[in-house]
Amino acid sequence: MKLSLTLIISLLASVVMYGQPSKLDLETEIAILRTTELVQSMSQRSLLTPSYFPERKALVARQAYNFWIENPGDRLVSHLNVYQALYYANKYLGYDPVKKQSFNQALGHNESVIGVQYGANANTFYTAGSDGKVIRWQLEEGFNTPEVIYEGDHLIRSLDISDDGELILVVTKQQGIIIMPAHRQATTSDEESELAIDRELVQSGVFMPGENKVAVVTKNGELKIKGFGKEETIGRTSERVSSMEVNKSNKEILVGTASGNVQFWEDTLARKLYIEEAFAVNAMAISSDYKTLALGREKGDVVLYDLEKHEMIRIISGHQSAITDVDFNFDGTKLLSASRDGSVRVWDVNDPRKLPLVLDDHTDWVMSACFSPDGKRVISGSRDNYIRFWPVDHQELADRICTMVNRNLSKEEWVEYVGTSIEYTETCPVSN
Repeated sequence: MKLSLTLIISLLASVVMYGQPSKLDLETEIAILRTTELVQSMSQRSLLTPSYFPERKALVARQAYNFWIENPGDRLVSHLNVYQALYYANKYLGYDPVKKQSFNQALGHNESVIGVQYGANANTFYTAGSDGKVIRWQLEEGFNTPEVIYEGDHLIRSLDISDDGELILVVTKQQGIIIMPAHRQATTSDEESELAIDRELVQSGVFMPGENKVAVVTKNGELKIKGFGKEETIGRTSERVSSMEVNKSNKEILVGTASGNVQFWEDTLARKLYIEEAFAVNAMAISSDYKTLALGREKGDVVLYDLEKHEMIRIISGHQSAITDVDFNFDGTKLLSASRDGSVRVWDVNDPRKLPLVLDDHTDWVMSACFSPDGKRVISGSRDNYIRFWPVDHQELADRICTMVNRNLSKEEWVEYVGTSIEYTETCPVSN
């Protein structure tokens, strides 16, 4: 008997609405499981299809997506396989084999991309590299020509953007901190125009929320608030600092240490968070509702901590090497973690059963990553010198296939990849 996905969905709906006998429930359940297995199989077969058959690779991935969207089963695993198939199918559509460059990849730095940050505009982001450059990018359908807005002969530790998107903070290893306007023009002969430079060496630094001040921990461990021409010393830490964050709800300064704890500073040191099996806290992020703190650790896991109840929520494991960055999306439902294992993973914060999306096309450590303001994309920077943007929504990748491929699966291909139990349909809409 041939089963269409439309029939499966209608059967399931009848169960929900009318409470059909258990036999019908079982038949529907079996149909859902069969379709789920088909989705998984087609996703894997797309991944295994060689890149020199890009259209076939793409159409199989797109058809797996079509079945996946229509299938009412739980999506705790299949979303990962469908995403991987869609991404790698898109990679080889329009791929430049000479430059080895794909649709979501750009090169602007000569060395590792150390920091990635979005500005106030959803299409503008900034990167900093160990080559001493700060670059502004415009992201629309792809990358435009990057603008180098700062270049120095020193190593950059980190990059931060003020809340209003107007100022950029560059923390360097040997030249202190540099503050510059985000709208600064491409570098000219007057390299220090529009720059505010503080030469005191620091371990880490971030913008304070809602004001043009920065919180830093100096090389000798002093925690200071620096403004233009003014500074205030809050206290001193004896531990080596590996990360900093500020809670925008109360301006509490969080200091992550190489010994594995987190210090909470107000006017003085308010409290410390100790975690069993101490590993360096390499990165921190706070959710948009200010309730959840994410700690990315040298161990390769992420600790979620409740800032209201002051208790651990859970530990997220999955990376094979140290975490280098963490970030929440705009509503706090998703969390990304970047790692030296060369991947970025996007986790469902509310459902620990759900496997993460795995963004794994860098060839070296991922040094930094962040969500776009609307949460639709992830930008990542790597020690392979490249930056990549990753659509988070499967549909964006699926739709791109149908704009790049001018055919559907043939009926012979349908039998090979789908089988004969599901009636043939066009993979892409006729309008494409």
